[in-house]
Amino acid sequence: MGYELETPEPLKMSQGIYTGSVTYQVGPHGDFDMGDNMLPNDNSLTLNFTLDVQHTLKIEIPPGGNRIELEPQGGWQAWLNQGRKPTRLYRDQTFNVSASSRFKMQLECQYLAGNTCGFRDTESAHLVPLNTSVSLPYGLTDAAGQAVQRRPLHLDGSGTELFQPGFYLDRKPGTLHFEIAREHVESMLSDGVTKTYSGDVTVIWDSEV
Repeated sequence: MGYELETPEPLKMSQGIYTGSVTYQVGPHGDFDMGDNMLPNDNSLTLNFTLDVQHTLKIEIPPGGNRIELEPQGGWQAWLNQGRKPTRLYRDQTFNVSASSRFKMQLECQYLAGNTCGFRDTESAHLVPLNTSVSLPYGLTDAAGQAVQRRPLHLDGSGTELFQPGFYLDRKPGTLHFEIAREHVESMLSDGVTKTYSGDVTVIWDSEV
């Protein structure tokens, strides 16, 4: 006896145990009819099915990738030697993602700056917002089927409520983008004044969608 089981698209199924059964009649004029001379002891045959759907969502960040230092393009020499304020401070951090199911993303912050995280000066408590966004590899799209390039991450999770794979991804590279915009960089820098801005940002990949 053989069978073929048709299921929904496994990549779109929620993780869990799925059970079901089907019953066939055995005997004359039944589903299994082997003639009037072969009568079964039991006129029904029940097949029970148990399907275990297990998804993968794994994020790998290179060693040291959990400590981010924002810098201007080309480094700090233009500011230190010529007093030219940088147009932005930024850092791109790569990561590898393995995924077989949908997920969502959002932020948690040590310092809040509206709907995103902030960096705070340790001396003056001056706060500047940090723009955090994500680019996901080919094969991962949003709910509308669009590619994910520099998609902003927010505290309320808006805009990143659903990402889904079109096929299984195994250790494909993505990027987290961290940036402080120009108008806020100018407020951070003062001639002859040393400041240190810091803050903790937690990026969450959540498979409970």
